[in-house]
Amino acid sequence: MSITERLKLIIEEEGITRPALERKTGIKVKRWSNIFNGTAKLYADEVEAICKLWPQYAYWLCTNEDLPEAGQVRPKNPTKLTK
Repeated sequence: MSITERLKLIIEEEGITRPALERKTGIKVKRWSNIFNGTAKLYADEVEAICKLWPQYAYWLCTNEDLPEAGQVRPKNPTKLTK
């Protein structure tokens, strides 16, 4: 699973809209849309913004591995993880 796919799962799990994501991160809706649509690559600024909002997903977002003993988890909805 790619980092962009993992990012999409986090956004789905958290139920945040793109306009709300822009307000919380300062990154424009158009930029997020381009990332989600695959027309732009995810850069460090976006990864850092997501990790600041949801630090519990930081390790999983970057590595596709979780460390529950350290509070680093993946989104909880398993049906979304199998899509």
